[in-house]
Amino acid sequence: MIRRLWSNKFNQDVLWNIASLGLLAFGGVLINLVILRFRGEAALGVFNQVFALYIVLSQIGVGGLQHSALKHISYHQEDRARCADITTSALILVTAITLPMMAGGTLLAGPVGQLMNSAGVENGLRLVLPGLLFFALNKVLINVLNGLQHMRAYAVFRSLRFVLIPLAICVLVWADAPDSSLAFSLTLAEVGLFVGLVIYVYRRLIPLKRVEQARERFREHISFGLRGVLSGILMELNTRVDVLMLGYFTSDATVGIYSFAAMLAEGASQFPLAIRWNVDPIIGRHFAEAQPQKIQELSARIRRTFHPIMVGVGALAMILYPVFLLIFLPDDHLMTSSAVFAIIMIGVIINAGYRPFTGLLMQGGRPGMHTLFIISLVFTDAALNLIFIPLWGIYGAAFVTMLTYTLEAVGLIVFARKLFGIRL
Repeated sequence: MIRRLWSNKFNQDVLWNIASLGLLAFGGVLINLVILRFRGEAALGVFNQVFALYIVLSQIGVGGLQHSALKHISYHQEDRARCADITTSALILVTAITLPMMAGGTLLAGPVGQLMNSAGVENGLRLVLPGLLFFALNKVLINVLNGLQHMRAYAVFRSLRFVLIPLAICVLVWADAPDSSLAFSLTLAEVGLFVGLVIYVYRRLIPLKRVEQARERFREHISFGLRGVLSGILMELNTRVDVLMLGYFTSDATVGIYSFAAMLAEGASQFPLAIRWNVDPIIGRHFAEAQPQKIQELSARIRRTFHPIMVGVGALAMILYPVFLLIFLPDDHLMTSSAVFAIIMIGVIINAGYRPFTGLLMQGGRPGMHTLFIISLVFTDAALNLIFIPLWGIYGAAFVTMLTYTLEAVGLIVFARKLFGIRL
């Protein structure tokens, strides 16, 4: 059975990405454990608030161009000269967007820190601004690997970020840097990742050359990016709304307790995305060949095999989470996060069978509709958090996150059928 599983390229690519997610999850846990062990809950709260802002700002910097690169490269995988033009033109545009945004971020760091009532957030935000450029460039290059279906390299480079971040944090802790300076690890990690990606992509996959038909390439990227950029921003915001709103309503320490559980649950929600990373270029090819029925068949096959696995994994995780805390972090305050973890995991399990197809609208050439879908999710998420966080605190935030995962699955089913006639 193992030989048969490994003989299929799609299965191999999925297993590589699941292995990379295991490394990514371990790195995420290590980041939180190191900060909690040596700096405490408040320091973790500051780090995760800065990380949430950093992720949202990075989506503005990348301007939806990572989706444009993925879509156009997956449609022209065999034409490496055109792939080189697509890649380089996207990198040029990303740089042009991100540099002025970094300057604006410097001015906004103070007001943001005041809004969150945290000097640590202000200082940490200033330190991650240089990393925004490299994060945006890396997003494009990683999606180039995905579009070319170099999934092993894709898996390695995606997980490398979460090797470099905890390594940088350990160095900063050892150097006795201030708590807010731990966020600088995000910038250091992106710089290192960028160097590796540029060498791999341009030396092994596509030629390094001047962009031909630059005006046409820029126009393609800008058109697609403008229709999809808001969805990228809001999609990341949707996963950070709970942390940011808790930061506004509560203390850094409370955010630290919640974000530890939410981070682990979000890590479990990444496993369906390991399937998506392999599915996206296949969906693009089926759309290019006008074969939507094959997408429906792929969905049924994945849901039939993968969803039961996620049910088992989720149930086991809910049982083991409090045991993990007792062994590694025997703190009464942190034990309250067990319920937070269980509530969010219920939403992750419900969503798991459909999340691999969250790229369907983008690959189907409907980035505007994808944006409307994500807008509806984010506004619902924010409105419900505004109601339930003041009522139930961290449990209210967990309940809303669980509900948002469920609504994402329902929305995907509806849009797939209405726009493409595909039954997910």
